[in-house]
Amino acid sequence: MTSSSSVPEAGETARAFHALFDAISACGATAGGGITRLCASPADGEARHLFADAAREAGAEVLTDEIGNQFALFRLAGSPGAPLTMMGSHLDSQTRAGRFDGTYGVVAAASIGAALMRARRNGETFGADFCAVNWTGEEGARFRPSILGSATYAGLLRAEDALSGRDDVGITLREALGGIGFLGSDRAPPLPACYLELHVEQGLVLEKAQATIGIVTRNWGAAKVEVVFTGEQAHTGPTPMPRRRDALLAAAHLIAEVREIADRWPGRVHSSVGRIVVEPNSPNVVPARVELSVELRSADDRLLTEASLRAEAAIAEAARRAGVSASIPSRTLRPIRALPEAVCDLVSTCAEEASLRSLRMDTVAGHDAISLLGLCPTGIVFVPSVDGVAHNEAELTRPADLEAGLAVALRAAWRLCRADGSPERALLFRSPTETRGGRR
Repeated sequence: MTSSSSVPEAGETARAFHALFDAISACGATAGGGITRLCASPADGEARHLFADAAREAGAEVLTDEIGNQFALFRLAGSPGAPLTMMGSHLDSQTRAGRFDGTYGVVAAASIGAALMRARRNGETFGADFCAVNWTGEEGARFRPSILGSATYAGLLRAEDALSGRDDVGITLREALGGIGFLGSDRAPPLPACYLELHVEQGLVLEKAQATIGIVTRNWGAAKVEVVFTGEQAHTGPTPMPRRRDALLAAAHLIAEVREIADRWPGRVHSSVGRIVVEPNSPNVVPARVELSVELRSADDRLLTEASLRAEAAIAEAARRAGVSASIPSRTLRPIRALPEAVCDLVSTCAEEASLRSLRMDTVAGHDAISLLGLCPTGIVFVPSVDGVAHNEAELTRPADLEAGLAVALRAAWRLCRADGSPERALLFRSPTETRGGRR
């Protein structure tokens, strides 16, 4: 298959990307140079409006579904029922987080959609439409589980269950989305012919390898357990030590043991307790109730299973030692899976065309793309994170690397939309020309 047409000019796309990225980075900006933009917060609402306005200005139709997912549809094919190429990520963040996690992929997708629409107006023909998506609640910082919006879209989570979930002060996701004007009623687009997510690595692999483009071939498995210890509220002064039923003491025992589980298999198992809620949380009261979130990750199914069994045994032992009861309201398991080879090959080809060194690698972090894995051809593209810093205000990806990832994703999107969204067919195109001074 040959191509007489050209990939849209990368420079104009990069300029549009930086302008929108800087504008969205001001939503929830912190004094430390990062952002706090929790799911369905006012800052999230501001960022959502900027995304929607930019997409509409570029010619997209913007839909918001019942869970708040935003879909910017660029009608490139000119025919109803055309297949869909989808790219995106999320705009919500952790508390005191970096500017790049999630936002990079959403803004890149919107900029790519605008570039493809310009190409169509200039006479380019496409066989697939393009969709830039902002998924609701990927982080799990305010509403759980994480990867909430994409999981609902993929049918892995019921919308009613997601909407009825409450944050730590009792507000439901339904109430929060309604409060910022993004409790939608539009029907979500059908599953895409291909989904591609551009993201910062959040690790050190690319930087150490001196590679610019990461091509994700597999995701690590993750086991997540919500734990509640219930003891008895008492005075911290006169209550005799043997009579105390301290829920926080049980949590302390468990936290230490969860770290020991990871230390048992250095580099092969990661573990954390990243969230803890103490009641009544007073300096003069023995804690009566503690909620905490336990997480284990590994690229080895056997190790993940053994680590999970050890964690569950540690929960029971911690409760016994502190004289409290333990319950597990929820367990979730994200299995280890490979990403489709054809999508990886397409990204590799696009990186080679752009003269960028690529590296095939795992993702340890979870991403929205994992929700769609197995439902449609799915890919994840990484660019380097300076010093591997993530979920931190100091998170940084250099502008040149941001633009490199954008250029590769633009080439992939152009090929996919020319090839009806099929990664296999997209690989058959010869290396396309750049419109201004590029290579043949």
